[in-house]
Amino acid sequence: MPFFPAFYKIPDTMEALRILLVEDDPSAALDVEMLLAEMGYQLMGVLSDGGTALSTILEEQPDFIILDIELKGKLSGIDIAREIKYLQIPVIFTTSFADKQLYEQARDTFAFGYIVKPFDKLTLQSAIEQAVKALHNEDMLGEADARWKEDLVVKDSLLVKHNNILYKVFYAEILFVQGEGNYCTLHTKLKKYVVKSSMRKMLGELPGELFCPAQKSFIVNLLMIDAIDTGSGKVFIGENEIPLGRNFKNKLLERFKLLK
Repeated sequence: MPFFPAFYKIPDTMEALRILLVEDDPSAALDVEMLLAEMGYQLMGVLSDGGTALSTILEEQPDFIILDIELKGKLSGIDIAREIKYLQIPVIFTTSFADKQLYEQARDTFAFGYIVKPFDKLTLQSAIEQAVKALHNEDMLGEADARWKEDLVVKDSLLVKHNNILYKVFYAEILFVQGEGNYCTLHTKLKKYVVKSSMRKMLGELPGELFCPAQKSFIVNLLMIDAIDTGSGKVFIGENEIPLGRNFKNKLLERFKLLK
């Protein structure tokens, strides 16, 4: 959870925000200034050079920064944001390019938004208000932080702890999960991993496109299923026979194309 230094004071009202605009395109800067005026904000300054902007931010410490990524001089907007990250001044990035690489770099800063030019008043106002609300609400701040980090999570595996060692287990290796009380056992072809987790929580951790509950105590990997006996209510995965509950059968079968 990000923290705020003792010298950082969250403004009491939205209009009281000391906003600094860093934009090297005069036309774009004027557009933003007009949009902010319509929303009742006043700029404390408009800067176009990266080096000058960094010096000003360190000296003046504005409440909020609208920061263009592409700037004049040696420093880009992302360079500046990285340098001032420790100040925890909220930043909204603006850019003319919807570039995935720039977006990924921006996530590593104390940024609350990334908007592509040209943008309208509603887009800018929403970004500012969401950032300010998050500053007043630690839960929202955590949610904003989580949204930036979401795409950084490895999506093909999870880490399972055993005796202080974290083992990487690929989703594709998991045959099925068996739950018992507050514990779940992940079955793979070579090994079993016991973790402290409820079945509901485990189901939420596993990718829904690969896993489906077969019974209240079993979750199966759809790609690992060899056969389904609808008569006796069993799912076969290798040599394992997994019970198929009546209330789960239809949902499981719906995940496959069925030829009769």
